[in-house]
Amino acid sequence: MQDRRTQQKMAMIAVEVALEKLITFLSNEAQSLSNVRQRVNGLKNDLERMRSFLQDAESRGEKNQGLKTWIKQVRDVSYETEDVLEEFLLLLIPPHNQEDQNAFLHVLSSSLFHLRRLKTRYLLSSRIETIKDKIKGILECNIVFSLKSNHELDDLRLDALFIDDTSVVGIDDSKTQLISLLKGGHQDLSILSVVGMGGVGKTTLVRKVYQSRTVKEYFDCQAWITVSKSFTVLELLQSSLKSFMNENKEQVNEGIFRMNEIELIDNLKNYLVQKRYIIVFDDIWSVDAWEKVRFAFPCCLCGSRIVFTTRVGDIASSTETINHVFNLGPLGDQEAWTLFCRKVFRGGEYNGVCPEEMYEISWSLMKKCGGLPLAIVALGGLLARKEKHVLEWQKIFVSLFAETESNSGLESLERILLLSYNDLPYHLKFCILYTSMFPEDYLIKRMKLIRLWVSEGFVKDKPGYTREEVAEHYLNELVNRSMIQIVRKDSFNRVNTCQIHDVMREVVQRKSRDESFAIVMNDRTLSPIEKVHRVAIYENFDHLETFKGNLEMLFTGRLRSILLFDTFRFNANLLNGCRSLRVLELENAPLYKFPRELTQMIHLKYLSLRRTGITKIPYSIRKLRSLEILDLKFCHITSLSKGILKLKNLCQLRCYKYHFYDPTPFFATSTGVQVPLGIGNLTKLEKLCSVEMNQEENDNNVLVEMGNLTNLKRLGILKLTGQNGAYVSSSLDKLNHLTSLLLSTTSNTEPLSLTPLSNPPMLLQRLFLKGYLKSLPSWIICLRYLGKLVLQYSKLKEDPLRALQGLPNLVVLDLRDAYLGEELSCDIGGYPKLKVLCLRRLHGLGSVVLPEGAMSRLQELQIVECRNLEIVPTGIEHCRDLEYMLLSGMPTIFIQNIERGQGPDFWKVEHIGVIQVFPY
Repeated sequence: MQDRRTQQKMAMIAVEVALEKLITFLSNEAQSLSNVRQRVNGLKNDLERMRSFLQDAESRGEKNQGLKTWIKQVRDVSYETEDVLEEFLLLLIPPHNQEDQNAFLHVLSSSLFHLRRLKTRYLLSSRIETIKDKIKGILECNIVFSLKSNHELDDLRLDALFIDDTSVVGIDDSKTQLISLLKGGHQDLSILSVVGMGGVGKTTLVRKVYQSRTVKEYFDCQAWITVSKSFTVLELLQSSLKSFMNENKEQVNEGIFRMNEIELIDNLKNYLVQKRYIIVFDDIWSVDAWEKVRFAFPCCLCGSRIVFTTRVGDIASSTETINHVFNLGPLGDQEAWTLFCRKVFRGGEYNGVCPEEMYEISWSLMKKCGGLPLAIVALGGLLARKEKHVLEWQKIFVSLFAETESNSGLESLERILLLSYNDLPYHLKFCILYTSMFPEDYLIKRMKLIRLWVSEGFVKDKPGYTREEVAEHYLNELVNRSMIQIVRKDSFNRVNTCQIHDVMREVVQRKSRDESFAIVMNDRTLSPIEKVHRVAIYENFDHLETFKGNLEMLFTGRLRSILLFDTFRFNANLLNGCRSLRVLELENAPLYKFPRELTQMIHLKYLSLRRTGITKIPYSIRKLRSLEILDLKFCHITSLSKGILKLKNLCQLRCYKYHFYDPTPFFATSTGVQVPLGIGNLTKLEKLCSVEMNQEENDNNVLVEMGNLTNLKRLGILKLTGQNGAYVSSSLDKLNHLTSLLLSTTSNTEPLSLTPLSNPPMLLQRLFLKGYLKSLPSWIICLRYLGKLVLQYSKLKEDPLRALQGLPNLVVLDLRDAYLGEELSCDIGGYPKLKVLCLRRLHGLGSVVLPEGAMSRLQELQIVECRNLEIVPTGIEHCRDLEYMLLSGMPTIFIQNIERGQGPDFWKVEHIGVIQVFPY
């Protein structure tokens, strides 16, 4: 039933996208196509009717067998509608080269286009009629199905509730911690939320705690409620009272099933008053379930506890009651191996021990489960019934998730993991399906994922927010729902890199392919002539060169996206005919010149040529008039042609790289590209990084034009000279939306001359100034939102630590050859939010003084090549959150002073978790 509901939702997504295309078409192109408009409008009405039928089927939990075929037909006709509109939009776009023609050729090409437009109108009208005939048949079939109500509950959580002890591994520490949280602390009523992805063992862990003798003896009464997604307040209240009474072996009064909500709340309150109680709400999906019944649970200062198990992390933070969050992750390798062997090699012959000849394949199969206990148990149940033979198990490894169709244990696992997926709103379904295109264990950069989502059109507009900000909210929501795992956070507590769990990825990847959303091309999954809209090509796919034709012809659908992942066999000829592409990711592709095939892609919104060997961007790039994001990072391009000026929709131009010319590995030199005069006409630009000056007369004119780019949020300007200062300042006065700014001079001795700003960019969050400063610009201290500040080669004479301590939100401060003085210090309470402090190559520095109460949140301290600094910063012992200290190129006496056990200053740093020392 869950699979069918998923198909309903995916069909609904396809209908929604087709409707959006139709609405756009009606508001734009169809205005000038007379009778076509009426037919397009009729098609829109038919699709809206199908959407209503799908919503009705979903709300009733329909299980009719014929419905599955009907849903597939709905999805296919929706995709066909979208494809037809895309095809004709291509035909309706005027010739791209009119602007370069003389008057006669311009008139001739316009006349030819008008004739083609008449033919297009006829063809479009005919294709719409064909689609409408298909829809008519689909709608008639729906009447035959006669939707029926079905209230069957497929509760897959029973396995977790009644799991046997052989399947419980690695929970002892977690069990002890949970019991401690339940019994310890204050006596107020509080909530404990156990958070983790489906199958990680939340219910199993909490059930073992709930049933433990310690908990039973500590609490006066207890109750366990499994929360259905279609709960009613009445059912929750009835179940709660009944569970309390059953656990206490009391006779349940049948009258509770005739009570209304208010009567049940009163009865529960009276039953629980002056008792120390515990109630578990298992698998809670929404805080609404708690908010609607919370008044029934009194706070009697007895130490009562509410426990949630949930996949949605933000439920924990959305309740008013005191809350503790316990994040439950997958098992470690050794614990996972123990559980695997218990399930697979049980019985007298093996006694839980893996035979030596089966070790390698067994370990590989165990790793596929990604530490999920439920996955290990399900797979173990399958393998326990198979012959213990390496070749047999290798076949299972290759086709692991194909087994779900024939094995009830693995099918249950997939359905459990899909519970989280099924609960997602439509726009988040697109986003999580998209992650299935990334390779296994791939570290996904936050901003790369966000840019792709935005370019694909998955992100809805929200007043007051950029699309990237909305997309970041989507990412956080998927993290909170345990669908995406955080690998690393940055200093601002944002996701830096993330992953999708291997098992979840396999499940979502299958769903993505089943729904014609995307396909991954590798040596295991090649099946041409599929109707898909997105293709990912992996490094281990060796057959690209054997294809005849191109990728567009290989798949029957119109390709919207192609993502390459570290493949070195890619041939640009395969892009021929892919005119409908919206996204093209060619990072690390073996390209050394701009592929001419790209100029066909007039709908392209996202183009990444990052880390390719391309050295020049031709004038023909002007044809990509829909382009919004152009990523040229780490290419060998030094200047951009005037063709870039025709890209009026360009929002992001990313074209910088780093070099480590400096003897120390801690300083990088940034290089950018030179841009043509006229860049100021690209008024949609939000990110421009980085522009490099070429020491010519036009430099100042380019700088003046930047003042026209009032939508800029990120700007980098490199190789500035003293003569550019006034022009830079003049433009900065106009860029009120800037959140990130990098200014760099030609060398570490070139002064960075910035005249006073009358209207500084007050929204700045990141500021990088690389160049000699006679003094700190006075406007910096006014930047109340500034979170990161890097000063390099500044050679300041006044103490920057004291001068900058008024910045209330500074999180990262990096001083690189930025100060000539002997002492750095700040006041009590200075830098209240600083987490990272870097002191690099401050050659005159002899002491650092941090009074108690300063930098109270400091987590990371880096001190590099400060060769006159012989003692650790005074007061560092008060920075109790300090977790990491890096020391490189420091005097021998400094290192000796903090040596464990014998250094006189070791006591000041012994609380620091990791101290990493690099010699000269």
